Amino acid sequence: MDAAAARARPLLRRGSPRRITAALVALCSAFAVVPASTSSGAGSSNDPAAFRSVEPCRLFDSRDAARRLRADSTVEIDVAGRCGVGEDAVAAALTVTAVEPQGFGFVSAYPAGTARPTASTVNHRPGQVIANGQLTRLGHDGAVALYTLANTHLVVDVSGYFVAAPEEGSAAGRFVPVDIHRLVDTRETHRPAPRSSVRVVPDVPADAVAVAVNITTTATNGPDFFTTYPAGGTRPLASVLNADAANQTRAASVIAPVSQDGFDVFTLKGNHVIVDITGYFTGPTAPVSTDGLFVGAAPTRLVDTRLSHGPSGGPRLWDGGTREFDVAAITGGPVGSIAANVTVTQTEAPGFVTMYPARTRAPASSTVNYDAGLRTVANSSIAQVSEAGIAIAASEATHLVVDVTGWFTGTPVAATRRAAANWPPLPRRVTIISDSAMAGVRWNGALGGLQGFEPIAKLESCRRLVQASCRGREGYAPLTAQQEILALPSAGPEELLVVAVGYNDWHARFSSDFDLVVGAARAKGFRHIMWVTYRSQVGYTLPGSGGTLSNYGEMNRVLREKVASDAYPEVRLWDLDAYTRSSVGWFTADGVHETQLGSWGVADWLSRHVRAFDDKPCVQPWTAGGAPEAVCPNPDPMPSWAGLPDVAGIYGL
Repeated sequence: MDAAAARARPLLRRGSPRRITAALVALCSAFAVVPASTSSGAGSSNDPAAFRSVEPCRLFDSRDAARRLRADSTVEIDVAGRCGVGEDAVAAALTVTAVEPQGFGFVSAYPAGTARPTASTVNHRPGQVIANGQLTRLGHDGAVALYTLANTHLVVDVSGYFVAAPEEGSAAGRFVPVDIHRLVDTRETHRPAPRSSVRVVPDVPADAVAVAVNITTTATNGPDFFTTYPAGGTRPLASVLNADAANQTRAASVIAPVSQDGFDVFTLKGNHVIVDITGYFTGPTAPVSTDGLFVGAAPTRLVDTRLSHGPSGGPRLWDGGTREFDVAAITGGPVGSIAANVTVTQTEAPGFVTMYPARTRAPASSTVNYDAGLRTVANSSIAQVSEAGIAIAASEATHLVVDVTGWFTGTPVAATRRAAANWPPLPRRVTIISDSAMAGVRWNGALGGLQGFEPIAKLESCRRLVQASCRGREGYAPLTAQQEILALPSAGPEELLVVAVGYNDWHARFSSDFDLVVGAARAKGFRHIMWVTYRSQVGYTLPGSGGTLSNYGEMNRVLREKVASDAYPEVRLWDLDAYTRSSVGWFTADGVHETQLGSWGVADWLSRHVRAFDDKPCVQPWTAGGAPEAVCPNPDPMPSWAGLPDVAGIYGL
């Protein structure tokens, strides 16, 4: 955000103090940044409403009090009667920004005085500055409530509001959807200068009062913020989109007030501006109609693909896949468009999703962009509805959460195409590179336990990460992990690499060796690197050390620290250390090398992880004679409540 603008703080409230209420319980753990639930939330608000634009204006900034909002707390903010918003406002177009939160979490905006819904507005990682827009129904006294899971500063800006329309309808303030198309892309011209504005001239009627647009920046040159305002006007104290680092792709939806010349997008640092339009709000010369009026709702969950498979649950969106969703259960009948917050989570790789009318041609635009695997990113959108509902397509696999905050009256568009498919990927090719700690899978004849994928098992004793390997039981010194990876053919986009090497390495140079191995994997094109944690409570003697080296706990600490950073987005941890802590008879006396039972157990664990990576059915059941899970769960936490699988019974040992 603009440092000068940040110092010019507006009052938090007009005529009354902040109202902060303690939330009863946290919705989820710190890392479950989008709450998962089967509940549907509250219903719609009162009468259909028409839009009124205001000059973008700051309603709330917790930095004024120089104190972050506490974790698991709620603040209520008056909207009606402030910043040009009418006292009769029933809903508002808000931008909510989380500023430098102190943990993973989310922020939910909802009508004040109502129960907090199972929904999120902004999802964040520690230290981010990240914004999202939302059409938010107002609650008692024209206020909005904001709940935060983590300690964070919050900033709230408003760009318009809705008032109840007459029974016969309204001329001005009705939403008219358009075929989504691109208005501006500075990548095709030149990067804007720092502290400059990009003029956007939408192809809408001259007296339109606002446009619904998605604004994206990409390949950022550093932290930045973006502000929209009517063309030719004075830039207000407000922002709609933030970037907080170089090389980011960020997007935010906004209802931007316009003049006859369009609107301007200000960029502080001179970053690219990409603008896609989804519709506009009519002016006073439009015909009177009841189409395009807004019906606000308490945020209501339409779908969460992390839940059991079904119309409002899984499966996730696969690479290039599309799913359709019927909105009638929330809207109560046919509507023209919906306003929704679309969140991607547990992303597989960099990509985007697009929301559009089901069974129509998908537009060449994006709704939410994600720049790495294991991301959680949200963006709001107004999407037209077809007779078949809405469709959401993904370029790269991701879980999806959609929360509806309202809809616009009107007739759905015709569904003119066949339903698009969401095919799961074929069995993956998985290269496993190990030292003797996992070579027992080969030695003890347990390769048959690697099921449900195409294994490339390079399991050798005495292998090291980067330093020259020692001479193993095979009678030779194998390639190091770095050398083995570099000797592989180039990886396909769906291949997995499993690294289970390190028991022959010193913890003092583990951090730099990790970087070299990951660098080699990147050079070969691996987008998915699975690093196996080390069994830490062992008495293994490192070859050549002359004694027991208890360094594996330190190596695990370094692993977790690196993966928690943003520097290794393609690396995930598969936690064999935690999984096998309660095992009996799986390892020899040194605690590292596997017995026959343990070799089958580790092969089974690897297979479950690969299947869980794709939400595919497990190949084997957890207990002999049982049924394999239809969606294979992550096996790592299961021993804490289900015990270890019955490996002997499952594989007939």
